[in-house]
Amino acid sequence: MKKNGFSKDAGREAERPPYQLSEHPLPLPAALEGRRRRKDVAAGFLLGLTGLSAAGALLVSSCTLCYAVTTDGGQVAYIQGAETYQQAVERVEEQVSAILQTDYAYQDAQVHLTIAPKETIQDPGQLADSLMDTVEQVQAAYVLMVDGTLVGACLEEGEVQGALQQVKDHYSGPSTAAVYFGNAVEVVLDYLPSGTPILTGEELTQQLLGQEEVQAVFAPEGGQAEPVPKLAVYTEELETYTAQIPPEEERIDDPSLLVGERVQRREGVPGKEQRTDRVIYRCGEETQRENLSTIPVLAPVSTQIAVGTGQGVEGAQGRFLWPCMGSVTSGFGSRDIFGSTSFHRGADIAAAQGSTIVASADGTVTWAGEKGTYGNLVKIDHGNGYVTYYAHCSQLLVQAGDQVVQGQTIAQVGATGRATGPHCHFEVLWQEEPIDPLQCLP
Repeated sequence: MKKNGFSKDAGREAERPPYQLSEHPLPLPAALEGRRRRKDVAAGFLLGLTGLSAAGALLVSSCTLCYAVTTDGGQVAYIQGAETYQQAVERVEEQVSAILQTDYAYQDAQVHLTIAPKETIQDPGQLADSLMDTVEQVQAAYVLMVDGTLVGACLEEGEVQGALQQVKDHYSGPSTAAVYFGNAVEVVLDYLPSGTPILTGEELTQQLLGQEEVQAVFAPEGGQAEPVPKLAVYTEELETYTAQIPPEEERIDDPSLLVGERVQRREGVPGKEQRTDRVIYRCGEETQRENLSTIPVLAPVSTQIAVGTGQGVEGAQGRFLWPCMGSVTSGFGSRDIFGSTSFHRGADIAAAQGSTIVASADGTVTWAGEKGTYGNLVKIDHGNGYVTYYAHCSQLLVQAGDQVVQGQTIAQVGATGRATGPHCHFEVLWQEEPIDPLQCLP
């Protein structure tokens, strides 16, 4: 793995020790001297090479004349010349300055002319990576990046990978078909400012699961820490279970019921089926469900509903009672009365003065009072377009707005209005048109 483009271990170990040709190291250029001091180091490289030209003739084919880069901590690397060193130091200074968010000058290394195996020679990138390990202000760690934000760091890559796997295992079960992260997740070997908290694998696991307070992401001096993104764990589950099949509704036309009326004739019984679903969870919360297969186990029994089709005379049959006891003296239709022919809108039922008049069906009283030739009149709205009239009453026992039930006393027989004797003029209207009341009565 690489740290910002530099390989940490490249060229670290030589297969055999070098041959030391110089006991006088060239000092590392001081930070305040800048590029002028680096040019002096380059001149020293060239001078050393001139003085050791005779020794170069003695090199065996597997070795080469080169320079050893050392620090107080020991030998760091072998390089070919000054340009390699200068380029590597510039990279180190640029990288550390970016990490610390402040200017940094590298001044910890020394250079010695020596002989070393050819395969141990490092290029500028490799040397820069080797020098980074000598910078006390930074520390190498395996960093977990989530959506481009540093979430945590451990000393070993295995600790980070193990924490990620434990998070997946936390949300997985026997029926889990797949588990994956919804974020951009990356583990990189990188350098952090010294003092940045380094977590154990268990601490990182708890942090990712949200069971402990999330540590703040490193913020440069004077800056603010970025918020730590939530690690979204998606699992795909295959769930097999038995589900109920709701009964369908079976409608049957019933002329004994009025249009708009519904009566349940048979209660339905749910069926059963075996279902297999593909379910997606986000951190344990269901977000999507897709049915993959359905196997019927028990067929449902439908709910049977009678739907009214009755209207007009047909719908009225069996729904209305006689309003009073007596004989019909005049039926529905044309008739001769008072010396002229007219259309009789109802039926006249002769009865004794003061006899009881009852509501022919349930309904709401919409009129109770005197009304022209009807005399004292009661009108009842029964719904579904049906209205009944009770005329020529001697006394009214209800008033407009009253709710009445079938058979309830509403008035008494009389001869008010245009009448030849005591009787109840009874009308049945449907959709505001009169129909023969005798065909509506039992």
